[in-house]
Amino acid sequence: MNKLKINNKGVYLESKDDSLSFAVEDANKFLGVQTVKIKISNNTDLAIECEGINDGKFDICINVLSGVHVNIYEFKNSGKYKFQYKYYLEENSYLNVEKVINADKIHEMTIINLNGENANIDYNLKTISKNKEKYNFLVYHNASKTVSNIRNSGVNILNGEIEFNVSSFVPNDIKKCDVNQSARIINMTDNTCTIKPNLFIDEEDVVANHSALIGTFSFDEIFYLESRGINKKEAERLLIRGFLMKGITYHGESIKKIIDQYWG
Repeated sequence: MNKLKINNKGVYLESKDDSLSFAVEDANKFLGVQTVKIKISNNTDLAIECEGINDGKFDICINVLSGVHVNIYEFKNSGKYKFQYKYYLEENSYLNVEKVINADKIHEMTIINLNGENANIDYNLKTISKNKEKYNFLVYHNASKTVSNIRNSGVNILNGEIEFNVSSFVPNDIKKCDVNQSARIINMTDNTCTIKPNLFIDEEDVVANHSALIGTFSFDEIFYLESRGINKKEAERLLIRGFLMKGITYHGESIKKIIDQYWG
């Protein structure tokens, strides 16, 4: 397991194997943005852990080479961040991203380039928002037979506001792509949350879907648990745990601890 740390000590690899190359550039003296470049040449796993940085600005570039399968497990805990991610996937590559966020404030731009045939990305984001959070996605299907599954899930509490903006692009003559977006926000406040799904498809030989839902848990879900002797607060905690744990394989224990902070 490769492990990248981003904290008050800097940006560094705590552990590394021969599957990737890694470089950190000095922060731009005008914008204060620090660039991290990662090239992955063999099948591997990468954990990214961010904690306790206020007003951190980072540009993360990840290149997955041809035929390589990668899992990236990312966790942001506390701090205020502005991140830009650029993913480049070559032919027959596969990238699975599982991202868990418990930040104080965050703004992310994610740019995904599916550059080779049969490039495939599964992206799962889970966040508990206490303040303003904004996530922008640009997904470019630059080759035929590419697949993108972008799944965003958030629980909005306290002073939180969540915004998910996802735009997927398939140009003419890029055929047999599979383009999927899904987003759901459990809004437990009176604050405004927003989901903007956009599909820009210029080719007929494509499967494209999106779904978007903002609301609370249904009365039936709460009632079912209460009818089995579970009080409302515990019912909400169980539903939130199930909602946030879905699709997460690595940071499950972290999610449980975060939920216990607010619903314990």
